[in-house]
Amino acid sequence: MYQFVIYVLYITIIALFAVCIFTLTKWGGMLHTYLFFYCVANLVYDIAYIVILHSTNQETYVAALKIGYFGRLWVGLAMTLFVAELCGKLYPTAVKAIAGIFNMIVYFFILNLERNHLYYKHMEFKMVGDFPTLPHSGGPVYYVYTLLNLFYAILCVYLIVRAYIREKNTIAKKRNLFMVFSITALVASFIIYFLKLIELARIFDVMIIGYAVCTAFMLIAIVKYRMLDTTAAAKNYVVDELSEGIIVVNSEDEVSYFNKPAEKLFPELEETESSGGAIKKLLNDFNSSIDSGEPLRIDGRIYTPRANQLTEDGTRIGTLYSLSDDSDHYRYMDELRKQKEIADNANEAKSQFLANMSHEIRTPINAVLGFNEMISRECEKVRDTDEKKSPVISESFENISTFSSNIEGAGNNLLSIINDILDLSKIEAGKMDLVNRDYSLRSIIRDIIGMISFRAREKELEFIVDVDESLPDKLFGDMVRVRQIITNILTNAVKYTDKGNVRLIVRKQENDTIEAGNTLNLTITVKDTGIGIRPEDMDKLFGSFERLELKRNSTIEGTGLGLSISRHLASMMGGNIKVESEYGSGSTFIITIPQKITSTEPVGAVSTRAESNDNTRKPYKVSFSASDAVILIVDDSIVNLRVAKALLRDTGLVIETADSGSKAIELTEKKKYDLILMDQRMPNMDGTETMHSIRSQQNGLNTSTPVICMTADAIIGSKEKYLESGFDDYLSKPVKSLDLEQMLLKHLPEAKTKSL
Repeated sequence: MYQFVIYVLYITIIALFAVCIFTLTKWGGMLHTYLFFYCVANLVYDIAYIVILHSTNQETYVAALKIGYFGRLWVGLAMTLFVAELCGKLYPTAVKAIAGIFNMIVYFFILNLERNHLYYKHMEFKMVGDFPTLPHSGGPVYYVYTLLNLFYAILCVYLIVRAYIREKNTIAKKRNLFMVFSITALVASFIIYFLKLIELARIFDVMIIGYAVCTAFMLIAIVKYRMLDTTAAAKNYVVDELSEGIIVVNSEDEVSYFNKPAEKLFPELEETESSGGAIKKLLNDFNSSIDSGEPLRIDGRIYTPRANQLTEDGTRIGTLYSLSDDSDHYRYMDELRKQKEIADNANEAKSQFLANMSHEIRTPINAVLGFNEMISRECEKVRDTDEKKSPVISESFENISTFSSNIEGAGNNLLSIINDILDLSKIEAGKMDLVNRDYSLRSIIRDIIGMISFRAREKELEFIVDVDESLPDKLFGDMVRVRQIITNILTNAVKYTDKGNVRLIVRKQENDTIEAGNTLNLTITVKDTGIGIRPEDMDKLFGSFERLELKRNSTIEGTGLGLSISRHLASMMGGNIKVESEYGSGSTFIITIPQKITSTEPVGAVSTRAESNDNTRKPYKVSFSASDAVILIVDDSIVNLRVAKALLRDTGLVIETADSGSKAIELTEKKKYDLILMDQRMPNMDGTETMHSIRSQQNGLNTSTPVICMTADAIIGSKEKYLESGFDDYLSKPVKSLDLEQMLLKHLPEAKTKSL
């Protein structure tokens, strides 16, 4: 028996080494960690027990026992953690830590067996045949440790048996069965040893044999059923554990396999005695859904079927149908559609609101600027009279003229803000379109110089213009937007510069070739000596409605939209805007806009002084007279009717008015007019309806009379919309007197007008 025990120990050690090697080569997670922990602990105990079996005295026996316990203490805990991980049961880290601390305390008492009686109360070395023994009586720590090991054993049995019963996969079930045998052998040896159920248990630790049997079964599970091979385990589980339903049919369209999700969805697959009609209908539903692209709806869920033909040597041997649950996807898409609809409605409401606000604000601005124009004209008349006036009266009229100029500036400022908001709204809605056509670069620069020079002089700033004279004058692009970008950047520079200068530099890129048809990268640099931009504010510079250092710049007018709109417009043209700045020393904006060259004629010299003189406000002078012409002005606003009549007063026109569409129709039925100015937004009948009614009058007097849409609806695309609806021309409010006169001169009969 002694030699048998020695052989068992050597075989167990070899088996444990084998398990360790398998574990190290397949290492892939905590399962491998716990198994390796178990094997090492078991190895320490088994090797120490070989020394015990060769002991001839108590000192050698106790020394080997202490070494063996360093491993044995951890065997139960390691096995429990391994089985729990194998069965998918996780324990908190705190529980593991407490168990580990308890083992260390127990080992402390074992190391001091001779000096305390808490683990062994009494022990005595004896030889029983060839077996050295150490009969003992246990202390309190010994029995607590024994009960803990019993708990570990029972817990392992419970976990592995439960996992075996619940397991459906055939391979995994066999693997778990071997683990049941393994744990049962270990528990049985534990019970036999502590209850001394056989004679051998009185002279030998029979748990050694239990560990050997346990290790043998574990080796079989590892080698034969690849317990530690995660790839093999995945292959065993993958089909049944898929969330998709899988159905395989043979070449005769008979079901040969289905997984758990498919069985759950279609119980008829399990009914072997059911007629083939149910299966045939099921496959027909699959194929119809695949052909139509419409998903299947089952028990309130939405499934998408797919079919893959299975072939062997080019011959179809069957079909694999997969059914994925796409309910969440469809719900997400439905939610996206709803959110998009809400966003579209909100965006449309915003656009409509802005259009309405534009109209409502432009209407009173039209009155303010219109009557302000009349005040200015009256002041000029008084100034030009030869009648002697007292200094007080002259000073009063000069003051009124100055006030009028201030009103005009403030009104135009307000108008610019409205235009910026409308532009930003169109950009955000993706409705901003570029209108490309041939234009003169020199003309744009002249216009910009005229506007900026005036503002620079007001702040006593030097405005420097440096234009490359060799640049081509004729370009193709959106002239209005190019001018808007440059004007916005220059205006911003003037706003934030209190002293020094603002410099405009216009160049091309070095590698650009000036030839008709080529693309010119027009580079506009704006430098100023203003306050500069703090580094932390750079990211906010081009944000909508962003104004930097509000406390410092609270007196500077503006919405903070100019730079944002400019960058958007430049991007739409394929260009960009870069900025360099040193706080307190000024900023440099570099605008690059690709434009097509239509002619190589150079832009030539541009003089800041010469162009700025063109900006001086000239006294009003009527452009034509038409005392024989009769026009009709239609507008629901009495104030706007008065403004229009006042602006045209000096032309000599005979002007009649109507404050509604119905009134206009009534007048046009009775009288022939040479031209009709029609407001668009009027109650009951708008301008378009009124215009069509006048045009459709039977034997009407004004079916061919030019009708001009004069409206505060000035959002982008309005002009095109009204021209398409049938108006002869379009004029936006607030109306400028010169624009109004030029429009009338264009459409009134030549015989009834006389240019002045």
